[in-house]
Amino acid sequence: MYSTSSFKRRTSHETREAVLAAARKLFFSKGFEQTTLMDLGKATGLSARGVILHFETKADIIATLLIRDYSARKPPTLGKGRTSAQRILDFYLWVARGDVATFVAFPALWGVSARWSAEMEADVNAVVRAMREPVRQELARGIEAGEFRAVDIRHADDLLWQSYQHGLRAVAVTGGTPALALPQVHRTLEILAA
Repeated sequence: MYSTSSFKRRTSHETREAVLAAARKLFFSKGFEQTTLMDLGKATGLSARGVILHFETKADIIATLLIRDYSARKPPTLGKGRTSAQRILDFYLWVARGDVATFVAFPALWGVSARWSAEMEADVNAVVRAMREPVRQELARGIEAGEFRAVDIRHADDLLWQSYQHGLRAVAVTGGTPALALPQVHRTLEILAA
């Protein structure tokens, strides 16, 4: 499986981590389309076939990196004394900024997998609407209370929709179920609104 003898034998987990680390570096420096499985193999001491044993396609690698980035994010510390609507807005603006950074680094995430389909898109959009509604209600309450300008809410609502879509797309293309993300969103809202 190993193309050179200069790399010590590794466990499957260690090899996957090595491929992910090499991919993160090469996708950013060389570009997703320009990086080949042979490039990844050379960087990790594997043949192209050896890389495929751990990840079927480059799209699988990029989706794994995206999910890892999402799960590693730490929410910002939100100032005390701010209303729940303001805290929610702050949180989702922070999420959107993280999305921008991720997608600038990995533009290939926009079309992350050939497995993406119209049916999956419809499922994700249905989940997004369910996740988005309680946030929109709280933001609307904030408008009525004069906590911030309506234009801020419209902008946040658009960013919220995009952020949810990006995250759920990554979950879906790696075999996860988008609906499983719903409980976490509601827990986040409860914390922010407390």
